[in-house]
Amino acid sequence: QMLDEETGIRGYVISGEASSLQPYNEARPLVAQDLDNLDRLAGRRPEIAADVAAARAVTGDLDRFYARQIALVRSGEAGQAKAQQNVLAGKAPFDRYRRISTRLLARSNVIVADAQKSERRTLWTTLVLAAAAGAGAIAIALWLLLSVPRRIWSLYDVERSLRAAAERGDRASRSLAHVEDAVILLDPDGLVRYWNPAATRLLGVAEDDALGRPLPELLPELPAVEELLATEAPLTATPIARDGSERWLAARESRFAEGRVLVLQDTTEARQLERTRSEFLATASHELRTPLAAVYGAVRTLLRADRATDQALDQQLLTMIESESERLKEIVEQILVSAEVDRGEVRVRSEPCALRELCESAVAAASLQSPPGLELRLDAPEEIVVACDGARLRQVIVNLLDNAIKYSPGGGEISLRLQARPGTAVIEVADRGIGIPRDAHERIFEKFFRLDPEMRRGVGGSGLGLYISRELVRRMGGELRVHSGAGAGTTFSVELPREPAFQEPVVR
Repeated sequence: QMLDEETGIRGYVISGEASSLQPYNEARPLVAQDLDNLDRLAGRRPEIAADVAAARAVTGDLDRFYARQIALVRSGEAGQAKAQQNVLAGKAPFDRYRRISTRLLARSNVIVADAQKSERRTLWTTLVLAAAAGAGAIAIALWLLLSVPRRIWSLYDVERSLRAAAERGDRASRSLAHVEDAVILLDPDGLVRYWNPAATRLLGVAEDDALGRPLPELLPELPAVEELLATEAPLTATPIARDGSERWLAARESRFAEGRVLVLQDTTEARQLERTRSEFLATASHELRTPLAAVYGAVRTLLRADRATDQALDQQLLTMIESESERLKEIVEQILVSAEVDRGEVRVRSEPCALRELCESAVAAASLQSPPGLELRLDAPEEIVVACDGARLRQVIVNLLDNAIKYSPGGGEISLRLQARPGTAVIEVADRGIGIPRDAHERIFEKFFRLDPEMRRGVGGSGLGLYISRELVRRMGGELRVHSGAGAGTTFSVELPREPAFQEPVVR
């Protein structure tokens, strides 16, 4: 039972998984029960009383040590690392426990030997009495009746202890099989002796192929991992390449006399989240800085006490403030809508929408920002009605027209086409601008992704417009796609389902 407790604590310290404590939790009440039985036995056998008391004392020391280890692991990664360093601290009390149990075993052997001597004396006495009287036969029969079951029970105890040891190892193995981190056990020669399923998933090597092999053969990036361990910074990660993708691993290690345990944690998602956060901060600060600078400069000019009155300049500055404030409003609204989309809080209505009227309104709004040399053309041969959220769909179309304008620096024509197909309606925004490389067709719909991140072409943007547009279209039951090539212009298509009849408006 004490070995079960130690196995559970070691597994929990290594993996941090609460399920690893199962052997420990199951063994504790059994240890207490065994100690109570030993106390009762010591009442009949005073020669083992001191060792039983010592066993109870050292068991208490181990219980307090295990409780501290559990508390450290539960406190976080730093506590877990400290707990892993303290593993050897539990070796001394456990060695004392082994010595005490060895003495108890030796004393029990003496007791058994004395009992055997006593039994032999009884046997000889019985044989002498049996020779003298037939009543001795009854005594012999009684002795056999008592001793044979005891011998059988002794053999059963040995078999039960061996089976319990095998079950303890099996429980430890099952516990580590459910750990999400890769757990690798290495012997002193650096050969793999244990390889859990998470290691197979993360490193792409089956357990049968890993056992008995040196770790550098299975993990070519091991030098980088070893360097990571030497930094004593468990939150730092190193990249590995598997199946054409890059994964980031954080590593922890526990060393002991029989080898070491290496734990690899996949931090790829956390790293991607951190990168997204950094991109958001960089993009938001860059996009907000330009209109804020323009507004600030215009206001400072208007507030100058030594400036002569100039109505034309005043009007120009006020118009600039209004325009840049509108731009700030659009950027903030995009950020807020993006957050609502991520949280699933965007409300989309489903009601009859006349697409030609909606497209005319979008073209009129986009024309106000259209530079000279750029023509916006609407091709809507017939009126088409779909079930959608008119305000949200207009927001999508205006964003697509705005992108087409920004990425058509050479001017030309931008077409907004409306088509009716069986069961669906398609809205297309086509330009003759710089186009989009094929390898970026999916990435343009990611948050904060921009074709011109360094703004070499002077094209700004938050990188949220297409992400929001696709999510809004999907919530209306449609799909947003792109068809383009570098230097060949771009066509975005919004495909929405057509419904023959409409009921009351529905909010999704």
